[in-house]
Amino acid sequence: MLELETLAAWWLRMAQATTLDEIESAALAGLVSLTGIEIVYTSRREAGVWTITGHVGLTGNPTGVAIPEEMVPYADVLRAGQTICYESPGEMGPELADILGAIGLASLYAVPIMKADECVGGFAIARPVASTFGPRDRALTGMFASHLGTLAQKRELVQSLEALAESVPVIVLRTDPNGWINWYNRRWYEFTGQTLEEAAGWGWQTAHHPEDFLRVMEEWPKALATGQRIEIEFRLKRYDGPYHWHLARVEPVRDDKGNIISWYGTVVDIENQKQALERTKRAVEAMQQAFLPAVLPTRPTLQVDATYVSAEEDARVGGDWYDAFDLADGRLGFSIGDVAGHGFMASMAVGQLRQAIFTLARLIDDPARILAEVNRIHREQNPGTMVTALVGFIDRDETTMRYATAGHPPPIVAYRPDEPAVTLATDGPPLGVVYDLALENHTIPLEKDMVVALYTDGITEYTRDVLAGEEKLRSAVAKLVGEAFVHPALFIYDSALEGHLPMDDAALLVFHFSEVNAAARHVRPGIHKQWRFHASDAKASHVARREVGVFLRNMCGDTDATFESELIIGELLANTVEHAPGLVHLIVEWTGENYVLVVRDNGPGLEQVAAALPSDPMNEGNRGLFLVGALSAKVDVAPSPAGGAELRVVLPLRPL
Repeated sequence: MLELETLAAWWLRMAQATTLDEIESAALAGLVSLTGIEIVYTSRREAGVWTITGHVGLTGNPTGVAIPEEMVPYADVLRAGQTICYESPGEMGPELADILGAIGLASLYAVPIMKADECVGGFAIARPVASTFGPRDRALTGMFASHLGTLAQKRELVQSLEALAESVPVIVLRTDPNGWINWYNRRWYEFTGQTLEEAAGWGWQTAHHPEDFLRVMEEWPKALATGQRIEIEFRLKRYDGPYHWHLARVEPVRDDKGNIISWYGTVVDIENQKQALERTKRAVEAMQQAFLPAVLPTRPTLQVDATYVSAEEDARVGGDWYDAFDLADGRLGFSIGDVAGHGFMASMAVGQLRQAIFTLARLIDDPARILAEVNRIHREQNPGTMVTALVGFIDRDETTMRYATAGHPPPIVAYRPDEPAVTLATDGPPLGVVYDLALENHTIPLEKDMVVALYTDGITEYTRDVLAGEEKLRSAVAKLVGEAFVHPALFIYDSALEGHLPMDDAALLVFHFSEVNAAARHVRPGIHKQWRFHASDAKASHVARREVGVFLRNMCGDTDATFESELIIGELLANTVEHAPGLVHLIVEWTGENYVLVVRDNGPGLEQVAAALPSDPMNEGNRGLFLVGALSAKVDVAPSPAGGAELRVVLPLRPL
């Protein structure tokens, strides 16, 4: 048993070698260890020349000596795949005995190393005196020669692949079966600036962006455990400091029995594509703001509120909308929907659909008929595009609500705070699927203090567990009954998602049938803007600060108040990065008559920032935070929904 364990250990050492010389060296040492034979050596055959490539115990140093094939007396036998055995100088003949004696050999047993049907070298054991080679010595020599040949073939293939990988303009990597990276092409070292020693094994971790690294360390061990390929985006730090987005694809390589013997992958720099995508995202968000209503209807006993949150994933910005509007006869019309797909085309479809519903609602007092007409229009204007939609009316006396749905998530209604919210009926296929759309109208009675929530699936699918998302949404809607909130839609959103960002766009339209306080009458709905960055990423913090400033200037103009708000943001972010290491979540929301800047962290750092707000302007150490306290209308700090702290700063701004 001990000998088998020793043999396995030497074979593993051979398999882990990264060059042919290292493989042969491990084979020689292993055979000496197991047989106790004084002399072993290997030779390679190429283009009719035999070259000794490694040895133990030979006289002198013949390594690297090349001998023409015609001068090797037993070459024909080895080429034929047969073994050579000379147990005394007399069996060799005078000429061969003199040649082998010059390097200290009096007995020899040699085995060919085969590649397919071709002899590519030899593996030999020998002694300086006449000797008999027993069955065990012969068997071990043959086993090592066979294993050496197999590994040599694989290594030659690997070297060919590595040579090819050096010519491609992307990072290429190889790992062992356990995920230990044992080779990069030169592109990795050129981009990261790491040395061979720094990058070895798990050294690649230090080049990853701290925020992305946590996700990588979730996905990579999962791939190793399941044997499934992995495709993931992350940021790598360039040798001179900035981070670039990369796309990595890593796949397992298996042997004939299906066992993973290594992993190979490519890592492609996609920073330019990401920047282009970000520009597209900003343009689409500008279109979204144009297509969403600037003002929602208000009534003494009905508060209408909404919020729109762009997706966390850049490529998924696009096709949700909501709308609510007064009609001449005193009714209130509303719609909400989700266009399949993302980007400019989805946003353009949103504008067309919302306007079509808005126009038809002034001519047709029937939600199902409106959706049928919109379906015909949509099929002509955007063939092949599927849309879920809901259209409805609230009557003048606020006693009934009538609605129809086309493949859209059903409304959620809560009547009392101590009872769970309920999901209403929904039916019909989405718009764009069939030409003649036959839908049913649904009517529900309205009561004082009840809450009706309409939403798109980004609200409930943020964790891929739709049922759990719907349950959280129903719970959040029920909490709103009988309560007075300036911005009930944001309350429901924050309660339902608990600090998470949606993976798809999320729209929420809320009807709260209670007396409306004065502050709520000034609520302006719109896109709920947010950014996330890691405190250690100075570039991301700078980009977030710049983008917040651009957003506020677009919404409020280039005024003194905007300049003051940018000062507040700059000082606040600088102190947040210093005191709140880790992930920072930045939100700009419109509540009441002012914009509110919300900063969330995962720990107590923001509490330290708030506590440091000075009252003495001459305090040099806190002059920046004095500006925050002096210029802001109000500063509050409280626990955030996702843990840590939440700092809310009311900016001195009003929209244009």
